[in-house]
Amino acid sequence: MSQRQALPIGIQTFEDLRIGGADYLYIDKTAYIHEMTKLTKGYYFLSRPRRFGKSMLCSTMQALFEGKQELFEGLYIHDKWDWSEQYPVVRIDLGATEYKDIDDVEARIWKVLRNNALLFEIELEPQTSLGSALEELIFKIHQKCNLKVVVLIDEYDKPVQDTLSNDDDLAARSLSVLRGFYSAIKASDQHIRFCFMTGITKFTGVGLFSGANNFKDITLSPKYGSVCGFTQQELDTCFGDYFEDIDMEEVKAWYNGYNYLGDPVYNPYDILLFLSEEGRVDNYWWDSGQPSFITKIFSQGKVMPYQIDNLVLPSEELKQFDLNHLNLVSLLWQAGYLTIAEQIKIPMRGYRYRMAIPNNEVQVSLNKLFFSDLTTLRQSSQHHNYKAYDAIIDNQLGDFEKAIKAMFASIPYNNYVQNNINKFEGYYASVIYAYLMALGLKTRTEEAISSGRIDMVLETFTHIYVVEFKVNAPKPKDGERGEALDQIHEKKYYKPYLNDGRKIVLIGMHFSDEEKNLNWFKPEELKID
Repeated sequence: MSQRQALPIGIQTFEDLRIGGADYLYIDKTAYIHEMTKLTKGYYFLSRPRRFGKSMLCSTMQALFEGKQELFEGLYIHDKWDWSEQYPVVRIDLGATEYKDIDDVEARIWKVLRNNALLFEIELEPQTSLGSALEELIFKIHQKCNLKVVVLIDEYDKPVQDTLSNDDDLAARSLSVLRGFYSAIKASDQHIRFCFMTGITKFTGVGLFSGANNFKDITLSPKYGSVCGFTQQELDTCFGDYFEDIDMEEVKAWYNGYNYLGDPVYNPYDILLFLSEEGRVDNYWWDSGQPSFITKIFSQGKVMPYQIDNLVLPSEELKQFDLNHLNLVSLLWQAGYLTIAEQIKIPMRGYRYRMAIPNNEVQVSLNKLFFSDLTTLRQSSQHHNYKAYDAIIDNQLGDFEKAIKAMFASIPYNNYVQNNINKFEGYYASVIYAYLMALGLKTRTEEAISSGRIDMVLETFTHIYVVEFKVNAPKPKDGERGEALDQIHEKKYYKPYLNDGRKIVLIGMHFSDEEKNLNWFKPEELKID
C-alpha cells in the first residue's frame, strides 16, 4: 500500500502547505506559473468558479516572487527559476468580507492598502481616491526596494457579486468604485513586473481589460485549461491509494466535467471533501454556499432549467458579463453551473460554444435551487419528495400522480400574478423536470426523434417513461386515451426504446391553467407483440 499524504483541507496558503517538509498532498501547478512568469512583464486574468484553487494559485505565486526557494523543492519550477532576485509583492484579497453596502467595499479596500503599506513600512499620504492610494503604494514600494512590484489580486469582483442581488444600483456603484481603484494598475505600468488577477466573472467596462497594458485573459486558453482543478491523470498519479476500492465512474459523474478547453477537470473542493469523508458522495461544493444573486437571477430568467443544456453561445457572449444586460447563461457558466461541452469553429466568425451542466452534483443542486424558489416545498417538507421518488422507482404511478398534484398545489398564487406562464406546456415541463432532477432521477425533456419532440423521458433501472403534456385539453371520456396519449401513439414516441429491454410506460398529463394543476393523468404500459 502506497504512502498517503495528508489532505490539505483548511490550508489557506502555499507556505503552510509546504513549510518544514509538511506532508500535505500538493498537485504541482507550477508549470503553468512558469509559463506566465517567464517574460519580463506580464498581466493575466483568470476566471474560475469559487473554491477552485484560485487563492492557492495566488499564494504560490507570492511565495515564488518572494524567493522562498525551499518551498519549491521537487516541483517543476524549482530549477527553472532565478532565485537571485526577490520581488516585492502587493497582495490584494477582496474575498474575506461580505459586502452589504458601498461603505463595506471602500472600507475593505482601504484596509488592504494600509496593510500592504504597513508591511513595507511605507507612509501613504491622505488621498481622495482609492486608485490614487494604490498608485502611490506601488510607486513607493518600487522606489524603496529598487525592484519592480508584483501585484496579485484575488477575487477582484467579490464586492459586485455580493451586491448583485440588491434591487437598487448598489452593484453598479460597487463596480464604479472598483473601476477607479483598478485604473491605478495601468497608470503604474512602469513600476510593475507582473500582475495576476482572479475572479468569477469578467465584467465588461471595468476599464482594465483594454488599452496598451491590457490583461491577457487566459480563462479559455487551452494551455491553461487545467491550471485549477484536478485532471484524471493527477487523480491517478498523485493521490496514492486514496481511490482504491472506489467507483471512479461514480466519482467522475458527480465531480468531473469542467472544461476550459484543456483536459476536463474535477472540482478540487469536492474531491478533497469526498476523500476526507471516506468516499461518501454528497453535494460538498454546493453545500459550502452559493452567491445570493444566483437565486434571484435564475428565478427571473427567461431560460427554464431544462433549456440550459445544449444552448450555443458565441465566444464574446460567453466570456463577458455586462452589469446592465445580465445574461443568465453567461453568468451560470462563469460561476461554475455550466461548462463547455463542445467548441464549434465558425468560418470567418470565430468560435461558438455548446454548453452543458458539468456533473450530477450541479445538475441535482441547480434544480433544487430552482424548484425550492418556485414552490413552498422546502427542506422541512422533503417527505413529499421521497414519496415521488419511491413512486417512480417502484412504478406506483397512482402515488406519483398524487405527488405531482401536491407539488403544484404548493406553488404560491403570487407566482402566477401578472403573467400567463401557466398557460404553456413548457412551464409544466420545466417545473416537473426541476422537481424530478432535484430528486436525482434521470430525466430529459424535448427529446428529438425522427417523428417529433417528446416532452419528457424519465428512466429508472427497470422502466422508461415517455411523457406528453397538454394544457387545457378536453377532458377524455371513459375509454378514451386523451390528447396527450393519442399524440404519443400517433408519433410513435416510444419507438427509439423498443430494443432497450426495460418496460416502456406511456404517460399522458393534462393541466388546467384555471386550476393551475394536473387535472388528468393516464399511464399505459406499452404492450409489445
